[in-house]
Amino acid sequence: MAGSSSLASPRSLQLPLLLFLLVAAAIGSYDPKAFCSKTTDVASCLRVFPTLPDIVTKAQDNKELYKRLVRYCSFKTYEARSLAESMIATTTAANPANIATFFEQWKGDEAITTKTPPGKCLLSCNKTIGEVDAILTCGHTYMEDRPPIIHQNLTVLFHGGHPPSLCKSGCLDGSSSEGEALLATKFNYIWSLLDLMEAVLPEYLSETGTATTTVPSPDVAAAAAPAP
Repeated sequence: MAGSSSLASPRSLQLPLLLFLLVAAAIGSYDPKAFCSKTTDVASCLRVFPTLPDIVTKAQDNKELYKRLVRYCSFKTYEARSLAESMIATTTAANPANIATFFEQWKGDEAITTKTPPGKCLLSCNKTIGEVDAILTCGHTYMEDRPPIIHQNLTVLFHGGHPPSLCKSGCLDGSSSEGEALLATKFNYIWSLLDLMEAVLPEYLSETGTATTTVPSPDVAAAAAPAP
């Protein structure tokens, strides 16, 4: 009787190899940039996307993309807010109403008495960036509970018919100071990140089986509304 061979035939090796190639192709085909086509401002998204760090642009699935994008957006928001507050600190809050409206923690602080009052763009950007931060942190709820809340808030922000804030629409027209223009540029960058995040979140929530909330944060309308 002929002895049997323990060597696998070429045909038996084809299926595992084919499966490996299909998985590798699927992983390699994930394209985060494709979400730009689902944003409200495709051109801005396409301009911003090449500036994103590799950890975001090389995400391999929707879960990775959302988590990395929200961390990056939170960092850029913190960076912009720090700039706004440092700019405020070098100007005066000559009008007590500005302090009461925008900086309650400084109300009655007599040390804030330098020569130039903060401009409307600086006040608007500082206020709006703070409200975006509130949207991302969701009142400091647990991280795992935030995605559906952020999704609902961003949906209202981008599709709720709110007029854009002064920081978004009116601070890059040449009438602002150089510092205000820089701050507004940073905010517009953050706005594009939020727009991309709003496009990614439905896919992320669908894959994770997370239900969406129907109660948007009051900060949403405030972030979109023009400054008084």
